[in-house]
This record gives sequence, C-alpha cells and structure tokens, in this order.
Amino acid sequence: MDYLNDEFFEGLSKEEIEQLNSELCDDLLPAADRVKYHIDKKGQNYIDKEALTKWMEEAAVASQIGQDYIPFTKETKGKKFVKVEEKKEKTVYDDEFEKLLAEAEGMGDGDITDGDIDALAEILGANSLLGSVDVTSCSRPGKETGLTSPIPDVRANKLIEAADMEEVNEIDVEETLHQIQNNDSSLTHCIFNNVPLEQEMVDNITSAMVNNTSVTKLDMCNCAITDESIEKFITLLKTNKTLESLSLETNKITGKHLKLIVLSLEFNDTLKELRIANQYFTTGVGDEMAISKALANNTSIVKFSLNWKNGGARNTADRLIMRNNDVARKKRQGLS
Repeated sequence: MDYLNDEFFEGLSKEEIEQLNSELCDDLLPAADRVKYHIDKKGQNYIDKEALTKWMEEAAVASQIGQDYIPFTKETKGKKFVKVEEKKEKTVYDDEFEKLLAEAEGMGDGDITDGDIDALAEILGANSLLGSVDVTSCSRPGKETGLTSPIPDVRANKLIEAADMEEVNEIDVEETLHQIQNNDSSLTHCIFNNVPLEQEMVDNITSAMVNNTSVTKLDMCNCAITDESIEKFITLLKTNKTLESLSLETNKITGKHLKLIVLSLEFNDTLKELRIANQYFTTGVGDEMAISKALANNTSIVKFSLNWKNGGARNTADRLIMRNNDVARKKRQGLS
C-alpha cells in the first residue's frame, strides 16, 4: 500500500476515487463508513396518518363485497355460565327404620322434623340405622345414658345442646357399694350417672368390682372421674371376667389415660361395650392413633364410643369393631 500516496490520487477523477473507496475496506472505520452501499436518495416527506386512514376507509366502503363475505356478529366464546343451586342431601335410613318413623307420624299430633329424626337415630344407635349418605352427621355418643354432649360436633358443623345437669340420680352410693362388696346376685346393673364421686369412693367401687361376679354393666358417666382413678379401672379390666359393659363418658380423663384403658383390653375377653367419649379434655391425634391400634388386640368389644377428630384413626377403629361383631356373630351361629 506504499504506492497510495498523494501523487497516485492526483491523477484520478472523482468517480475513480469513489470507486476505489468502495473497493477498499479498513477495519478501523465505523460500520456506517465501511458499508459499500450508500443511499443517495433524499428523505421523503412526513406521512399524514389521518389522511391515510381516511383514504383506507373510503376505499373499503367503495370496494365490492365478495361472495365469501361474513357479517360481524358479537358472540361470547364458550358455554354461558348458569349457577346451579346446591341441593342438600337428605339422610337416608333403612327400610325398617322408615316404617317406625311412619308409625310415629301417625301416632303423633305434630310434624316430625329432620332434627327429631336425627336425634332419634342417635338414641337408637346411628351407625346401625343410617345409610351411606350421612353416617357421620349423627354419630354423637352418650344419648343411651340419658346424657347430652356440650362439645361441638365438628363433622356435623352444629352445636350439641347443653347437658341437663339438674337431673338427679337418687342412687344410694354407700348401699350400692355394700352390695358390690358382698357380691349381691340381684345387682347386675350399677348406674352412678350424674353423681359426683370423690376419688376414694371411685377407688372403692373399682376395687370391689375386681372380685365381683354379678354386675355385668357399670355406668359412671359425669361422675367427675380423673386420671388418678384410672389405675384401678385398668386392674378391674384385667381381672374381672363378668363385666360386659363399662361407660365412663363425660368425665375428666385425659387422652393419655384413655389410651391406657384401651391397652388393658388386651387382657380382657368378656367386655363387649366401652364408652369413653365426651371427656373434658380433648384427645390428641397421637393418642387417637394409639387407641385405634390398641383395639386390634381385643376381639370382644362390639360397641365403642370416642369423640374422634382424626379420620384415619376413626376408620381403623370402625374396621376393628366390625371385625369383632363378625366374630361375635359366628360364635352365636356356632361357626367358630
């Protein structure tokens, strides 16, 4: 490139210099200067958008409509939303229970409401009367003992009526204890419901029941029983082979000691009913799971009540109770 000096360019015309400039490329030059093609055309005038839009509208109106023309219609895509009214499912009962209700309606003066039906189902045993639509809505325990539960039923989403604590139990506690201690054969059902008992009295009753062979049913609901007396009940369940029903509902027993009661059933094969629902203290999920698993070690319990909060524990307990009922049925029929 040493020959590209001033003397070389002096003999070139303007056109030749421009042609030479287009063929030579210097990497140090800006990109705009290195490009070979340059536009010599001057800039156009400013575009009037409004005039152009107006012209397009006039041209569209003046143009002829073709055969494939489809007029515009405002439509909504998809299906139109229609709100569906929620239908409240009615509780389904067995045919035998429906007959009883029909007879009750004929005998009564007033109309029977759904609430009255649910309350009656609870008293007679909701789990055996209700169908598959709403089994859990009427599964509150305690009605067979004459006590109502003040604890809200979470599954039914309604509040249970408060218990009537003015009902008086006229049982003579001292006399009944004396009969239990003497193993009186005429005493087969002891009902201490709604009688506040001191711990000493509760311990005396359970101690007397250990060697008793006459009492088959013991009801001690709403007797202010606490955890301090549970050890005596455990000894009772492990030793007594006559008692068939024990009800400890509506007391002040914690979930830990309820679990100990159920664990003691492993050594008992005569108790058929155990009711421990509606306690003052809430039973934890861990205790509920332990209680449901402990029921697997017993084959005699056919009725069991507890305020379940955990669905898995409740389902496990229900299956085990159904298993025990099946075992009892086979024994009655002489199949095992």
